Amino acid sequence: MKTAITVLALAFALLPNVVTLAQGGEEPRAPYFQSRAFNVPILAGWDDQSGESFAQFHLAEARATIRTTTRTERDPIVAAEAELAMLTSLRAPPPTYSGKVNLADGTWHVLVYDLDEETTASVMARVAGDRVAVISFIERDPAARTAVLTLARSDGSHEDASREMIVAADTLAETMPSDLAQEESVTLPSGEWAVYAGEGMTVMGLVFGNDSYVALQQGEQGDLAALADAYNRTLLGFFITPDNRHYLALALAVVFVILGALVGSLFWRERGLRKDLTVLEELARAEE
Repeated sequence: MKTAITVLALAFALLPNVVTLAQGGEEPRAPYFQSRAFNVPILAGWDDQSGESFAQFHLAEARATIRTTTRTERDPIVAAEAELAMLTSLRAPPPTYSGKVNLADGTWHVLVYDLDEETTASVMARVAGDRVAVISFIERDPAARTAVLTLARSDGSHEDASREMIVAADTLAETMPSDLAQEESVTLPSGEWAVYAGEGMTVMGLVFGNDSYVALQQGEQGDLAALADAYNRTLLGFFITPDNRHYLALALAVVFVILGALVGSLFWRERGLRKDLTVLEELARAEE
């Protein structure tokens, strides 16, 4: 019986390790903002203004903010506009661009808004369980207008994003520069971006999977590469925190089944030994 007690004590000592394994697996690579709902990369060089339930990073020199959160509104567009109203105190007008794109983690609504003369907002939103995930890029700069968006590749090729870059520029710009032409590509942490530039406009594009990630800037130029790279890394690095509660329950159930089987086997073994001992004692008395 002492053996059974020892085994039980050892098993319960190991339970925390079983729980830890069931709860998380590998941790995401640092630096990462982690919450109970989602995870996104921390943007180096940006001011971290995050809270418990949202990740928010601000680049003062670009007057730009990238914020990720989840909301209770069930409609992605409603959630996106509620998020913008909360952040800017501005009511969103009809979007200058609205579309959908199917990424590896689900279907995202892609929205671009001109909130006022100096505030531009680009939003990606999708349903995530019983909430809606919203990733917002907001720029408040009277000298520049920057938009970032994701477009499905129309031809399915994995070449540069030129076609989607032209589509985005034609959709978002009031007038297209007559001298808009392709320049040398730029290599950033997020990948190799194609670049088109003309008078008062720069467009950048990156192909990832079956989609093109496009950034457009009008007016004063200079910070588009940093903004495009940061938003792209946020979007591609975003993932919902997995709910491992059912795995935890299963792991605990397996542990207790194993413990029960072990205790049962020890009990039956002890009972067998007692029977054997009784037989030996009877044989010894018979020989006397």
